Amino acid sequence: MSVYQMPADAQYVPLESNFKYVKERTIEPLKGKSGWWKYHLTVCATDHSLGITEVILKSDMETIYQGVNKVIPKGDCSYYGAVMKARDGKSLGYKIIQTHEAVDSILAFKQGKPGVSLNDVSRYRFILNIY
Repeated sequence: MSVYQMPADAQYVPLESNFKYVKERTIEPLKGKSGWWKYHLTVCATDHSLGITEVILKSDMETIYQGVNKVIPKGDCSYYGAVMKARDGKSLGYKIIQTHEAVDSILAFKQGKPGVSLNDVSRYRFILNIY
């Protein structure tokens, strides 16, 4: 397991989401590049192994979909991030799709339940190799 050390000038942003497995979130401006930000998440499986299908990183200017399809063993952590374009670092956010949520969405779509996006289901099926 590697350790991420926060640079001295990095801004620590307290957790703003209810996803209890995100233990650290850092945002720092990219030096010499106005409007670009380094964005890092530390996700830890504290009470059980954690299956993650996708990590979505958002800003006021772009959305990045990271297909993960990974199980984090209990007691371990995994690190996600990107360099993102944003007008303001405070606009950076995330959404983590756990494997059980992706499978539930696929099943709901197959059953014709409303509120499930074809784009989301298509991405989940591709990431999880469900055809």
